[in-house]
Amino acid sequence: MTFDVVALCRREPGPEAVIAALLTAGEGSFVDLDADRQLIGVRHSGGRRLLTVESARLVRVPGEVDRLLGLDVPSPVWWVEGRAPDDDVEAEAVARTFAEALAVATGGRPWSSR
Repeated sequence: MTFDVVALCRREPGPEAVIAALLTAGEGSFVDLDADRQLIGVRHSGGRRLLTVESARLVRVPGEVDRLLGLDVPSPVWWVEGRAPDDDVEAEAVARTFAEALAVATGGRPWSSR
């Protein structure tokens, strides 16, 4: 299982905003990139995976975010999803901080699976 977060962004989250949010979330951690699968990873300095972030997707369908997450968010909106190990308190904190920082930077709002 995973702990999931979504940053719902009113403005397109450019690379600078995503990187800034990752750096805020994972101070002292390492960021790696899987360009083939369009994933960004955050690892603890000891190598343990804390967060995996997918590339942004534009959601244009009115009501789709409400259907999927139960949030009334106007369309269009950029959806940036992250997953952290479910049983890791540090990873959950990194995921929450990332989603909140990115949402604030892009005029959006965060969501989490709990």
